[in-house]
Amino acid sequence: MRFAPGLAPLRHRDFALYFTGLTVSQCGSWMEQTLTTWLLYDITGSPVLLGIGGALRGVPIFTFGLLAGAIADRVDRRRLLLITQSGSALTSLGLGLVVATGQVQVWHIYVASIVNATLQAFDAPARRAMYTTMVPRSQMQNAITLNAAVFRIARLVGPSLAGILIVTTGPAMPYFVNAVSFLAIIGALLLMGRPPIVDRVRGSLWAETIDGVRYTLGKRILANLLLLESIHSLFGANTALVTIVAKDVLHVGPDGLGFLLSALGAGALVGTGALVMSGDVGQKGRSMMLSGYGYVASFAVFAWSRSYELSAVTLAAVGFADTWWATMRNSIFQLQADEAYRGRTLSAFLLVGRGMAQTSQLQTGLAVEAFGPAVAATAGAALIAVAILGVNARDDEVRRFRDPRPAIGGPPTDAAAS
Repeated sequence: MRFAPGLAPLRHRDFALYFTGLTVSQCGSWMEQTLTTWLLYDITGSPVLLGIGGALRGVPIFTFGLLAGAIADRVDRRRLLLITQSGSALTSLGLGLVVATGQVQVWHIYVASIVNATLQAFDAPARRAMYTTMVPRSQMQNAITLNAAVFRIARLVGPSLAGILIVTTGPAMPYFVNAVSFLAIIGALLLMGRPPIVDRVRGSLWAETIDGVRYTLGKRILANLLLLESIHSLFGANTALVTIVAKDVLHVGPDGLGFLLSALGAGALVGTGALVMSGDVGQKGRSMMLSGYGYVASFAVFAWSRSYELSAVTLAAVGFADTWWATMRNSIFQLQADEAYRGRTLSAFLLVGRGMAQTSQLQTGLAVEAFGPAVAATAGAALIAVAILGVNARDDEVRRFRDPRPAIGGPPTDAAAS
């Protein structure tokens, strides 16, 4: 893999299984997310009610996110993931059956969103914390890049397939396809080795949760990364905004929405490919800042586009920049977190990231209702720019970040490599 050093983690059996299973599963999940957003807006016609659907997905993340990180540091992470993934499959199946009967109502979608978000609140920190057991530290950025590739591929494939299936087979089918897709990641988890649990002195679950918060906020570079993650997630481009623009500004249907979201995924996938080809980036802090500025500029152009083609191109640029920015943020965060606190620090990162991302749909709905989509998106881009400039001005440790410790060669265990 000399021509593409970023593919090195795939030499390790457990990571290859994880990558393959998650790719299939996430394609199904993006199909469901696209359908759910479209269905909710089609039923209600209200940006605010659409935003509430996103905000409800954020509630379990804020409620259980930090606790989930403490649990991920205490239990068998693979077993925890088997429970969460199986639960998500059943939820998708249940919602699909309701939609197929033609009896679906707004509250059905809201309840399913809350259940899925609760499961994901416990799933995400456990899954991210497993990286160090699947690949060596020297391949951490590459593993994060490939994990991002999973979501980029899914964002490229899933929305387009969802739009096509809605038009050709009706709105229930994407839910059923998603339910089946979970079998891929469940099968991969069953074939993987059991990750080790860090041997350390344990306190009560509540005390360990609070200790994790103190550790994360007490480390300045982690706290600044949390700030950037939260502002980006709350005010950045999201599915609700693209849905509103597609329907009310560009006047396209679900297939047009699907291809717009796929354009976002296509740009992100190109960015991921560039990271895979380049391998480990030395100046991670500088790369993160520059790609952040690129994200802001592309998002601002999208805000005022009235052309379908220009909107697709600018969304692709947003996706490209977001891939580099997110990968660098995640890499620096993972490299700066101690192993004993990994689940808890990642739960804080995911709480502000995923929690704010879901809440952002309510913020988008309220802002669009008050000012229209162009002003709402422009204000979001401006706030992200202010956050980047603020962190850059107050703490140059982020901008100048390089991994201070030597790379460790070889997989975590001999059995991990194929």
